[in-house]
Amino acid sequence: GFSKLEAAFGLFWLALGAIVSLVLEVIYLTAWLSLPGGGAVVFPLSILIAFLFNQVLSKTALLWTKNKIVAAIPIMVWLLAFAVNDGVKGDILVGADVRGLLLLVAGLAGGSWPLTLKK
Repeated sequence: GFSKLEAAFGLFWLALGAIVSLVLEVIYLTAWLSLPGGGAVVFPLSILIAFLFNQVLSKTALLWTKNKIVAAIPIMVWLLAFAVNDGVKGDILVGADVRGLLLLVAGLAGGSWPLTLKK
C-alpha cells in the first residue's frame, strides 16, 4: 500500500492535471477543422477529450484511495476551475453556449462514471 502522504501527493498531482486539462480543453473548445475547398466546420474535440481524460483521472485516483469521495477530488477541482472561469481581466474563458454546456456535462459524466461503478 501507500502511505497517506504518498496518496495525498498522488491526488495533488491528479488535481493539478485536472486544472491543466481544463485549460487545454477550453482553449481547443472553439477549434475549427479546415475542409478541402476552403470551408471550415466547428470541431470541439475537447468535449470528447474531457469525457475520456476525466475518466482516467477518476480511475487513477481510485488507485490511490478506495474512498470514492476522496477519489473525486480531481473532478471536484476540475468542476471548481470550470465554475471559476473568469480570467484575471474578467474575461470569461468558457462561453455560455452549447459547447460550454457540453464540455461541463461531458467532463462531469466522464469523471463521475468510475466513481459510481460498484466493485
